[in-house]
Amino acid sequence: MHEDFIQENDPYWCLQKNKRKFCTDFKDVFHERDQCQKKAEEFTNQSLKPAVEDFICRSLGLDIVDKMLIREEFSTRMSFQYSILLDLISKSDFKCFLSYICSYDDYVKSWISDRIRQIFSSGSTVCEFEDKYLKCCIDHINAAINKAKAENTISLRTFFAHWLNGCVEEMTEALRVEFKNIKFDSKLSHLYVKPQNELFTKVVGCGKQCPFCKIPCDAGGEAHTQHFGSLHRPEGLGQFRWEHSKKLMTDICSSLVISDMRFRCSATKGEWHYYKKYREIYPNWNIAPDVSLEASDYWKYVMATYNEEFAQEYDAEPGDIPEAWKKITEKRAKESLKESFNIK
Repeated sequence: MHEDFIQENDPYWCLQKNKRKFCTDFKDVFHERDQCQKKAEEFTNQSLKPAVEDFICRSLGLDIVDKMLIREEFSTRMSFQYSILLDLISKSDFKCFLSYICSYDDYVKSWISDRIRQIFSSGSTVCEFEDKYLKCCIDHINAAINKAKAENTISLRTFFAHWLNGCVEEMTEALRVEFKNIKFDSKLSHLYVKPQNELFTKVVGCGKQCPFCKIPCDAGGEAHTQHFGSLHRPEGLGQFRWEHSKKLMTDICSSLVISDMRFRCSATKGEWHYYKKYREIYPNWNIAPDVSLEASDYWKYVMATYNEEFAQEYDAEPGDIPEAWKKITEKRAKESLKESFNIK
C-alpha cells in the first residue's frame, strides 16, 4: 500500500500521466495572455490614440488664439491696425502695400499666420499645451480602467487590464515624441480651429473695404449693417483716376462726398454718378462728409513714395502729388500713424 501511494504521487509519474492536460492548460493560459495583449494594443492604437490626437487638435487652436490675444498688437482693433501698418512701412516694399490694399483679407490672414509662427517658432509653448491636454486624456483613460477594475467588470479581465495599462503608457510616450518631431506649420494646418481665422474675426471685423479708397471698415465684428471708416486715403490708392488725364486721384472720400464731383465704376455699370449720392450705389457705407479733412501723413507718404508703382500697376498715369507730400519723411509718417491711432 505504501509503495502504491508513493508511485501514484511520484512527481515524474504524475507529470507523465497528466502531460497532455498540463500542455493544454498552458496553451490556454498562454493564448489568453497573448490575445489580451494583442487586443489591448489594437484598442489603444485604433481607438484611444486617434481619440486623444483628435481631442488635442480640437483644443490646441483655441489655446493659440488666447495666447495671441494677450499680446499688445492683438489686444484691440486699433492696436492691430497700427501694428500691421507700422510693419508695412518698415518693410519699404511696394508689393506689400499693393497686397494690403487690393487683397486685404488674404494679406492680413497671411500676416497673422506669420506672427503666429514667429511667436510659436521655438515650439516649447505648443508642447506645453499638447502635454497639458495629453495628461488630461490619459488621466481620464486611467480613471476609466481603474473604475472598471474596481467594479470587477466581466469584460475587463485581469490580463486585459494589465496589458491596457501598459499600452496606454507606451502610447503616452510615443505621442510626446511624435508631437516634438512635428513641425509647427504642419500642426497649424491640421488644427480644427484655425487661429488665423479666429484672430481675423476678433481683431479685424467684417473685412469690408471702402468702395473708393479701400480703407477697411472700422466697425468691430460682423453684427452691423453700416460700414464706416475714420481715416480715408487718397482715392488713387483704390485705383480711382481722373477720366481724361488718367492720373491717379489724390482727393479723399470725406471731401468728395460733399462735392459736385462724379464717379463711375462697375457698381454703376459704367454710368456717371454723383459722389454726394454715393449711398444710392453703396447703401451699406456711411462716409462722414468733411471738406476740411485730409489724408493722414502716413498715406500721403505712401502715395508720394510709390506713385509711379501704383500708376503702373493700375494701368494709369502717376497722380499730381503736392510738393508738401513729397517732403514727408518715413519718420514723420510713423509719427502720423501714432497720432491717428492715439498710440502714446
